[in-house]
Amino acid sequence: MQDIHTYTVYLGSSGYARDVFKQSAIEMGAALGQRGKALVYGGMDAGLMGLVAKAALDNGAQVTGIIPEKIRDSERILRGLSETIMVHDLWDRKKRMFQMADIVVSLPGGYGTLDESLELLYWGYLHLHNKPLVLVNIEGYWDGLIAYLKSLPDYDERFLIVVDSTDDVFEATCDIQIPQVQPGLQARYPHFEDEITRRTHAPIIIDRASIENSYYLVCALGLKQLGKHVRPIGLLNDKYQFDDLIAWFENARDERFITDKCLGLFDAAHDMDTLLNLLRAQKDITIDLHTEKWGKSEVD
Repeated sequence: MQDIHTYTVYLGSSGYARDVFKQSAIEMGAALGQRGKALVYGGMDAGLMGLVAKAALDNGAQVTGIIPEKIRDSERILRGLSETIMVHDLWDRKKRMFQMADIVVSLPGGYGTLDESLELLYWGYLHLHNKPLVLVNIEGYWDGLIAYLKSLPDYDERFLIVVDSTDDVFEATCDIQIPQVQPGLQARYPHFEDEITRRTHAPIIIDRASIENSYYLVCALGLKQLGKHVRPIGLLNDKYQFDDLIAWFENARDERFITDKCLGLFDAAHDMDTLLNLLRAQKDITIDLHTEKWGKSEVD
C-alpha cells in the first residue's frame, strides 16, 4: 500500500472568509504536523493559505511553499517556511504542487482552488495519475459543485472523496483504492494557460458542461482575476446546464472567497445571440487583490 506522507492542500487566499473556514485551515495544518506529515501549498501568508501553513509549522510539519516568479511582487510569501520553491509561472506552480503530492486536499476557496481541483479531476479522467482529490465540505460549501460535477459526462467518481471535516480526511484516505495509471502517460499534463493568455481579444465561450470545459472556464476566470488577460468569457447556459456551477460561484461570493467583481468576469445566457451581445459589452474589470481579497496577513 502506498504510504501517504506529503499532502498538497488547495484552499482560499481570501482574508474575509468566515471564522469556521479559517478554523478548518488551522485544524488541517495542525493535524498534518501532529501526524508527522508534510504540507505543500501555494506559499502565501493570506487567508486560509497562511493559516494552514502556520499551523503546520507550529506543529512540526515540513512545509513547502511554491511561488511563481512572475507574480512574486504581487503575492505575499509566508516567511519561515521549511522550503520555498520559486517557479516560472502559475502553471509551473500548479504542476509542481501536484507532482509533490501523495494526495491532494481541497478546503473551501475561490476560483484558484476550483481551478486546481478541476485540473486534477480532468487529468484523472484522462488516466494520467492515480491521486484522488479530497474535498473538505465544511458546512456544505462544496454541495453545489458536487451536484454539478456528478451530472457531467466525464466525471469519474474514483477520483473524488468528499468528507465533512478535516478530522475525516485521514480516516477517509488511510485505506484508499485508487486506479492504476498507464505507464508513460503522465509525462505530459494538458493545461490551458498558454491558450487562454495568447495575444487575442477573441471571446472564450463555453457551450457544453464537462469536466474539461469547466476546468478551462475556471482557469480563464482565475487568470482574468489576476489581470493575465482581458478576453470576454461567456457561458451558453442552454437547458440550464451551468445553473449549479453559477450558483456555486454566487455562494463563493457570498462566503467572500471571491469578490462581487469576480462575478462580472463572465456572462451567461440561454441562447448564442444574447450571449454574443453580452460579450461585446463586457467591461474590463480590475481587482485589487491586496485590498479586495487578501486583506491583512492572517499570520501577523
